[in-house]
Amino acid sequence: MVIVDGQTRSAETVTHAGSLTGSFGRTRMGVEAIWATPQAATDLEYYRYNNRFTGTIRGTDQAYGNTTDLMLTGFKQWDWNAKYAVQAIYAVESAYEEGVGLSRGFRWGFGGAARWRPDAETDVALGVMLEDRFEAGVLPIPYLKAVWRPCRAAEVELRATGLQNGLIVRGYLTADKGTRVDLSVMYETLTFRLADSSAYGGRAVAIGEVPLRVGVTQFLERSGTWFVQGSFEWVAFSRHSFVHAGETQGVFQTAATWGCGARVGARF
Repeated sequence: MVIVDGQTRSAETVTHAGSLTGSFGRTRMGVEAIWATPQAATDLEYYRYNNRFTGTIRGTDQAYGNTTDLMLTGFKQWDWNAKYAVQAIYAVESAYEEGVGLSRGFRWGFGGAARWRPDAETDVALGVMLEDRFEAGVLPIPYLKAVWRPCRAAEVELRATGLQNGLIVRGYLTADKGTRVDLSVMYETLTFRLADSSAYGGRAVAIGEVPLRVGVTQFLERSGTWFVQGSFEWVAFSRHSFVHAGETQGVFQTAATWGCGARVGARF
């Protein structure tokens, strides 16, 4: 599967930044390629974020420039029988502000999970990952993906992977599953290595957001190859924390943000 992706967020007022004022918004463009079999999957993503600051916060240590994220994730599975399997899960990422070298913007994650498929409607993977975080060291992160299919027209997925944590409900509006509606409530995270500041030296920004998202996916022909997807989201909470040597050195939040996105892709 290959996907081209674009997203934009409205600029909203900055809060919790001391005496600094202004607004923050962003746009994102990228491409994603996924290769998958029943026993393995690899997902390569490249995204470039254009971060827009206005007001007195612009140009300070509580702001940053455009950023790039290149991530490779995947798993390898070994089946014990039709119901039980084990997985090795991995992730490598280079996420950095413009002007910061690739080697300084590198981090990784590795772990394992047990997978349980008691019937055709239920699929659960539970495990733990060790994740390296910029300016914060290596931490163990619980890993959970659970999918329940109550009928042919619906699917519910629960995720807790560190990067995404929350609930997704998918509804298929046609018998051939050519039209799909997704509703999700998530806690999502991003982390970027930032250029050194005069006050703290090496830094990173850790972004935590809670988007409520609705999306529609439409396949364009019966073969189910080409598809388009549109989404609309309301970000109820967004917090940016600036970290050096494991300690928070600055923070800001934004008011509730509106956003939309579009994707075009092909499944081969």
